[in-house]
Amino acid sequence: MGRRGGSARSTPRALDACYPRALVQALTRLSLVLMLATLTSSASAQVRTERASDDGVWGRFGSDLVLSIGANAGVGLGDPSLLARGSSAAAFEVDLELRLRVIDSAGLVVAPEWRPDGASRLVAALDLRPVFLARFLFGASTYDRYVDLFLDSIGVELGATIFAPEGRVAAAFAIGFGADVPLWVPPEITGAIALRLGARWTGAGSADVWGPNRAVDDWTIHAGLLVRFHANVGLATWEPARYELRGQ
Repeated sequence: MGRRGGSARSTPRALDACYPRALVQALTRLSLVLMLATLTSSASAQVRTERASDDGVWGRFGSDLVLSIGANAGVGLGDPSLLARGSSAAAFEVDLELRLRVIDSAGLVVAPEWRPDGASRLVAALDLRPVFLARFLFGASTYDRYVDLFLDSIGVELGATIFAPEGRVAAAFAIGFGADVPLWVPPEITGAIALRLGARWTGAGSADVWGPNRAVDDWTIHAGLLVRFHANVGLATWEPARYELRGQ
């Protein structure tokens, strides 16, 4: 009986000591949950705001043309002039590139190549970059300007290589592949500095009318730096003159 009475008297004290501690723990856990929820909602709102401003177009519709100027260095494999002399088929080459594209998706590229030990040449081709159009149609974007611009730069070149082997002008088919790795892109996307990686094949048969006297099977592998600008020349706002027909 004594033990029961003593136990009954000690139980309220134990409960009084436990209630404040349990209440504090519950309030602490609730505060942590509310804090995490607030941080998560603010981060989500910030991401939504950034995605709303960064629509994945990256300034293409704010300008008429995208101009790229680059300088590359590389090696030419299978140079026809070196093969004709019976020397090594690999030649060091340096080339300059001038690219002009509409909405950074389609345009022209002109690239003179200088080879100290081989046949220098001039490449003129179409510069086709279809990834952006596919992204735009499907509404796809990583919302990272570096990643999107890299993916959009993957493209193909289709054109001709013009050179003068054995003292006469000749032309051959040219097809190239390449991509630009962005190194610096300002937030306003008015330009960029990138690392250009590319390869180009030049081919012609020995019986081609405009080709050289011998068959050409030549690869050029190069890398270099390029600078790109957005230019407005009035193409987006140009319209023909309007005339008003007045009644007699």
